[in-house]
Parts: sequence; C-alpha cells; structure tokens
Amino acid sequence: MLPGFLRHKNCWGIPYTILVLAACILLQGCASQRIGGPVSAATPGASAIIVPPGTYQRAQEEQRMALANKGIKLAHGSRPEAPKATPMVRPPGSMVWLFASASTQDYLQKTGVDASVNTGVWERFLRKYKIPFTRITNAQSLEQMGSGVLILPSTVVLSDREEMAIAGFRAKGGSILATWLNGVRKDSGEWLGFDFMEKQLGVKVAGNTEADAEDNFMIVHGDNPVAHDLPAGTRIWLDSIKDLLPLRLVAPHYAADIMDWSRTFTPTKVTGLITLDERPEVSGKTSRAVVLGYPEQAWLAADPKALEAIAYNALNWLFRQPQVYIAAWPHPYHAGFVMAVEAAEEVADVDLDFAKKLEDVGGHATYYVMGENIAKSASIVRKLQARGHEIGYYGDKFDEFKGQSAATQGKRLDSMRKTIADAGVKIPERASFAAPMEAYDKLTEQLLQERGFDNYIAFMDVSDGRLPVFAQPGPDMRKATVILPRTQLGPEESMAEGDADEGLQNFLDELDLSLRMGGLAVARIPAQTILTAEQRDKMFAYLQTQRAKTWMVPSNQVAQWWRDRARITARLESSDKGPLLKVSVVGALSPKDSVAIWINLPQAGGRLRLESPQSDNPLPPVAPVDDWRAAVLLQELVPGEYDWYLRFDEPVAANKVP
Repeated sequence: MLPGFLRHKNCWGIPYTILVLAACILLQGCASQRIGGPVSAATPGASAIIVPPGTYQRAQEEQRMALANKGIKLAHGSRPEAPKATPMVRPPGSMVWLFASASTQDYLQKTGVDASVNTGVWERFLRKYKIPFTRITNAQSLEQMGSGVLILPSTVVLSDREEMAIAGFRAKGGSILATWLNGVRKDSGEWLGFDFMEKQLGVKVAGNTEADAEDNFMIVHGDNPVAHDLPAGTRIWLDSIKDLLPLRLVAPHYAADIMDWSRTFTPTKVTGLITLDERPEVSGKTSRAVVLGYPEQAWLAADPKALEAIAYNALNWLFRQPQVYIAAWPHPYHAGFVMAVEAAEEVADVDLDFAKKLEDVGGHATYYVMGENIAKSASIVRKLQARGHEIGYYGDKFDEFKGQSAATQGKRLDSMRKTIADAGVKIPERASFAAPMEAYDKLTEQLLQERGFDNYIAFMDVSDGRLPVFAQPGPDMRKATVILPRTQLGPEESMAEGDADEGLQNFLDELDLSLRMGGLAVARIPAQTILTAEQRDKMFAYLQTQRAKTWMVPSNQVAQWWRDRARITARLESSDKGPLLKVSVVGALSPKDSVAIWINLPQAGGRLRLESPQSDNPLPPVAPVDDWRAAVLLQELVPGEYDWYLRFDEPVAANKVP
C-alpha cells in the first residue's frame, strides 16, 4: 500500500508517477534488485579510447596549481565557497527525459564498452519505481523537451547541436542528472576536454582514481539534499573497471567523496564524487544539476539499494519535491564532536587548563579514568566533573581486554567500578567506557551491554557510517547501549610519523571533512598531552570556527541524544489541504536538545510555515537550515501523534541570495 500522498495524483501539482519515488525509502525495507547485465570494460587493442593518455594527470596538476596560486590546497576541507542559488518556480508537467545518445553508443562500442548498459540501468530504475520517462535519441528531441529533468547517462559524445539544446533546456529552468563523463568528444570523435562539464554541469574534472587503487569507496555526506536516506559517512564499494574509473570532481557543493575504506585523508587529493548545485539562468529562472562521478557500470557490482537511494533522492531534489528527514544532530548543529581524553596515568592540574580551553570554545569532554590511578587523581577528577565534563571508565589497568575470558573481563569491569567509587568519584551506573588501546572483543561488548554501560567507543569497522549505532536495536531504546565509532586518528596519532605540524594539520583537515559530512568525530587524546602550547592553540582555534555548527559534548550526551532521536518518526502524506507532515513521538524528549525535522524546500530561499488541523495541536517553531532546507523543531512534545500542514511561501527579496 502506497502512502496516502502518493495515491493523490495531483499532490503539489507534481505528476503522480514521479511521487512514487517516495513510496520506497530505499533503506527502509525495499527489496534490493540487481540492475543491468555483465560489465564490458574497454579491451586491449580497441580501435578507440575514451580519454587521451595523461589527460587526468594534467587535469589534476592544473587544478592543484590553480588553487595553490590562490593559497588553497586540494583538500576537501579548504575548497572555495561558491555563489549561492536563487529561487525558481517549477514549471507544470515536468517529467524525466532519458538521453540515449546514438553517437555515444557508437563511439563506446569502438572502445570495447557496451554503452547499452548506460541507458539500461536508468530504464530499469525508472520502471522499477514507476517513474514516467521519455527516451530520446537525437538533437531534435533534445530541442523539443519540455520542463523536467534530463538524464545524461555517461554521454561521452555530444554534437554542437546537442550541446546547444542542453544549454537551452537549462536556460528555461530544466534540471540535469548526469553521470561520469559528458560531452568530452564531438560526434566526429574529436577530443574536446571537459569544457562542457564545466560550463553546463558546473564541475571541474581533476582526475580519476587510476593512481589510487584503494580509493574505491563512495563516502556519503549525511543529511544532504540529495543523499539524506544514507547515514553520514556511509561507505559504498564501487568496482574498479579499467577506463571506467570514478572521477575526482571539484564543485561548489558535495554529496559524496571517493576515498579508501578507512576514509584516509590526503591533502593533495581531490575527493569530490557527487556534486549538486543550482544556478540562475538568463531567463530569470534557475536550474539544478546533480553529477554522479561514476559510470553506470559501477552500479552492476555495487549495493543496488544504496545507489538507487542516491538516484531517488537526487531526482526528488531536481524535481523540487519537499522531502522530510530527521536530522542526525540537535538543532542548530550539523555534526557532532567528542573529545575523548584517555587518562592512562593520573589526571593532574595541567588537565584543568586543557579543559578550560575546550570550555572556551563551547565544548566539554569525556575523561576516561583508570581504576589503578584514581586515588592520585580523585580531587582533579571531581573538579572536572563540577565544570561539566563527563567522567567515564578506562578499565581497571592499562591492559588489553581482548582475548581474556568472560570471567576475567567481567571481574575487571566490576573491580574498575568499585575502585573508582571507593575513591569518592561518583560515576553513574550507566556510564561511558573506552577500552585501553582499543583492545576489546565480542565478549567485552557483550559484558558492557549486560552490565548496562551507557555507551562505548569502538573501532570504525563497527559500522559502515560515521554516526552512533545501537549495540542491540530493539523496540525500547530508552536504556539501549550506544556505540560511538571512532573513524579517524587523534591529533597525537596523526603527528606520530613525519613532521609534527603537518600531522596536526592533517588531523584538522580530516576532522573538517568528517564534520562537513555531518558525522560524529571522536578525537582520542591522552591526558597530559604532549601537544605544545602552539599546537593546542591551533587545534582549539579550529574548534572555535566550528562552534556554531558542531555539537561538542561528552559521550553520554551523544548517546542520550541518539536514544531520544530514535523515538521520533516523520513522514509526508497528502490531503485536500496540501502536504501533511505526520510525526510520531514515543516517550518524552530531552528538555534541552531540539530534534529537528529537515524539509527540502521547493524553492531555494523560500520559507516554510506550518498550519495545524486541530486548534489544540501545538505549532512547533520553524527555523532555516540553509538556502535549500528548513527545520521543524520538536521541543518537549509529549508522546503521541502530531499533524501539520506544510505551507511553502515564495522567497522575499531580502532572503534572495546572489
């Protein structure tokens, strides 16, 4: 059974069949389906090539030099800002146009690539979700397109007339979903370079992954307009096919990066893989574009649910559909940060100074203390508690839990708790835990859950994302143990090899990337750190810049937030009075932290209002997120069901962006 708003054929003036996109939030139970057929890669000795040798290397070097001349490194965290989008009204009757370029198919056939895969993937996807589309094959059809979304599936070859038709389509307010290389060769086969992609798709190609064989994981940005059905930092494996490798893209806005499994940050690499943007046109309208930097052949071996989810989100955004999703972090924050201070030795006065610097930038830490040192540390630990920092457990002694019997591990956990309590340090029964040297195993995890620990830090293999996860998901999350994945090195670990200052900068750049993705960053640092005063100041100066958009709190607050968030569900339905937001609340919310429901706006710079069907139904506040989204803030709602009509107002002149 489809949700009500999908059964309404004129909901918001959008064709019924495009709304079927929302019928399957793809990560919530839709059956996965393998799409396409066997992969055909370029074969040795083929009579043509797609990209001339050395082109990607030159493109990457040119991009590096261009940014270096401006004092900008090719690091994701330091990419330049771009002009913001201006609003547009979606024309009626929009639909999907799928361009099956005959000249592209002919040219790729000469290289040994089966180009029918390009359009076949999209045809199967569109039919699977009952999305209406028209398959077009020539310049005349491109010139006659109405409004809507044009899909360019790895359209390597474009004639001058086809390029002009696509430019005209965008000028009228049409939007584009493009994959991999587009318009890099003329219909004569002549190499043109990436000019079409830069002018019409808004991206610069800075290379591919040929020199980095391990960079074959898409890493998704969470709470993103075109990737919000996947958690922040989700890694998706992409097949490495010779001559069909993922691109490295530079653009104003990103929805995913291309990296290795561990998300290793390298400052000299461009990592952009999926881009999105909106631009004003001479007609006075605006046009949106999404570029997926991988070819359709990558779909054939990857997780189809994940790649279809991205395609689903992208099409909805391009069609300016309002979509709702619960933000990963309390309003107004876009990411989370935990400073995990591990006290393998005693906690001393110097740690109070470090804590004060963190407080000055708006944060508090979790100090993980060890049982065998607590007697010497108790007075300082109590001072840290009084200043709002959490005290968590770091074991009874600096020794591995991994590999020990359940009886030994259990005895050590009990001894740890008793020793710290006997020293006069009051830690809640449900407290945070980190294993010394991260040396734990399945038995450790089981014992932590059985003994009711609030949360624990784990290695990045515990999840494919960069967000907290529940140790044992279930219907009642009020006392669930939360796992905090540590997905990057701490500052001292980053400085352990090579130049210390470069190592610290790498830590900060990698942290910046994690926060841009909307993930949780757990920074592990020892008490009485060896960072110099200058290095500490540099780290805290960066955190100060993140104060407005990053939630810097102890581990237990992150865990409690995650349990609160799990009690909220939100969906859209239709009614005679317009789109209806339906929210379910199970259990009381935390009184301090607002759960935000983010809503994609049909028009950039527009405004969202709520209307209540019942006079006694409270209206929650609405706040802006960015040009493309607004947030409905749930504050201290009692358990129950809540309904609000969504009203989208035109942007006012003062809110329009240049």
